[in-house]
Amino acid sequence: MTSQLPRRAFLSATFIGALPLPLIGCRGSESGQARPTQSAQSAAGPGDVQAAPQGSALSAPSANLCLVTEPNIEGPYYRGGAPMRRALVDQGIRGVPLVISGRVLSQDCKTPLGEVLMDVWQADAEGRYDNDGTFGRGATPLRLRGKLVTDASGAYSVQTILPGRYLNGGTYRPAHVHVKLSAHGHQPITTQLYFPDDPYNAGDPFIRKSLIMKTLAKPDRVQANYDFVLPVA
Repeated sequence: MTSQLPRRAFLSATFIGALPLPLIGCRGSESGQARPTQSAQSAAGPGDVQAAPQGSALSAPSANLCLVTEPNIEGPYYRGGAPMRRALVDQGIRGVPLVISGRVLSQDCKTPLGEVLMDVWQADAEGRYDNDGTFGRGATPLRLRGKLVTDASGAYSVQTILPGRYLNGGTYRPAHVHVKLSAHGHQPITTQLYFPDDPYNAGDPFIRKSLIMKTLAKPDRVQANYDFVLPVA
């Protein structure tokens, strides 16, 4: 039923309408145990978004839990060799501006981790990944991919666009952003960040509640926040 909706109607009725509702993005699983990684087959799907919602606020944490960030599937679309950059949007890429920021902390949830290498990749607003640099006319290889490092306070900021959804079997995967993190003296983590109230969150086999970001809709962008916690090696 969803695939029969016009692209803009589909997004306006689901993801865009849902973003203003706040939801806490916890820092780890309820059990604190790592989840096994899996792989998923995906196909391109709709995801064209061009206007940010307005008028919501970030929620305050409801509990002071110190749990490491849960790992999540790498998926089939990772590529090495992404350029060092915080702004992932190349010229000609359209979509709602998205800024993801936060901190990376050690497992005590107090010690900031500087010089953490973050490798970030995602689908475009149409739900498509650039895997070979040939997507579209004049496509730029490694589009919507980049690496960056945290500052001395553990802070990071990524400028990108809202990712679209794509088919995984008979249903769509919820919108998400992939992240790999590695830091000296700590175990590396591969995970994904999700958005609150995406209508496909409930049926997705890979999503974890602890990986849902807090979001704030602003006139010119969507602001998302997530603090990572890395386990000591």
